[in-house]
Amino acid sequence: MSDGTCPVKVIVLTLKRAKARQARIKSLLDSAGIPFEFFWGVDGQRDPNPIEPFYNEEKRLKVKGAPLSQGQLGCFASHYRIWQKCLQDNQNLVILEDDVTFDEGLFKIFLENIAELPQEAGCVRLFENKTRNHKAFEYAQLKGFRLLRYTKGPMSTMGYYLTPGAAEKFLESMRPVFLSVDIYMDRYWSNKVLCCGVEPGFVFHDHRFESMIGYAEKTHRRSIVVTILRELFTLGERIQRYVYNRKFGSK
Repeated sequence: MSDGTCPVKVIVLTLKRAKARQARIKSLLDSAGIPFEFFWGVDGQRDPNPIEPFYNEEKRLKVKGAPLSQGQLGCFASHYRIWQKCLQDNQNLVILEDDVTFDEGLFKIFLENIAELPQEAGCVRLFENKTRNHKAFEYAQLKGFRLLRYTKGPMSTMGYYLTPGAAEKFLESMRPVFLSVDIYMDRYWSNKVLCCGVEPGFVFHDHRFESMIGYAEKTHRRSIVVTILRELFTLGERIQRYVYNRKFGSK
C-alpha cells in the first residue's frame, strides 16, 4: 500500500523520552510494511499543557473525588492535539499509542478497506471492548470485519480510527475538561460521536510496558458528601446513556 493510494495516515502517539517504545513500535510497523509517523505527545510531567485553561478541577473533585493527574492531563492534551491535526489537515487518521502490538494481517485489511466504513462511523476503536455490561450491535460490514456500535465505551485510546468530522465534534464538546480522555470519548450521548469498534479487534496492549500516565495519589478517604456526589454523577451518566440508547434502538 503506497502513501499515494492510502486514504488514511497512521500515526503513533509517543513522548520524546520514550525511546525504547519508539524503537519497538517502529520495528513492528516497518516489518509489516505500514507507513507511519510519530506524533509527539504532551509530557504531563514536563511540558506546558495546552488544555490547562480548560481543566475544571472543582468539577472534577465534585464528580470523582480526586483531581486528574498531570499525566492524565498530558494524555488528554496529546489526543487534543491529534484531533486538531486531524481537522486542520482534513486527514483521516489511525492513531496508535506506543505500547501496543497488532495483528499485521488484519491491520492491513482494515487499512485497505476503510472506504467501506459508513460516514457516521467517525471514530472506530480497533481493539476488543472488554468493559462489563456492554452490548454490541452490528452496524455495518466491511471486508474481514463487522463494525459494531457499543452501548458502553471501551475505556481506552490505545488504537482508533478518526475522521475530521469526529475530531471536530470532540473539540467542540470537550470544555470543561474534567474526565480522562478515554472516558470523555466514551460519552457519545454528549459529544455526538458514534461509539464504534471492529470485530475482530486487531490492536492489543503490550503488557511489557507500564503506563506512563501516572494517577493522582489517594491521600485520604472520600467524605460522605464527595461519595454522594460521585454516585449521583455516575447515576446521571447511566441514565443519559440508557435514554440515548433507547432512542437509538438496535440499529
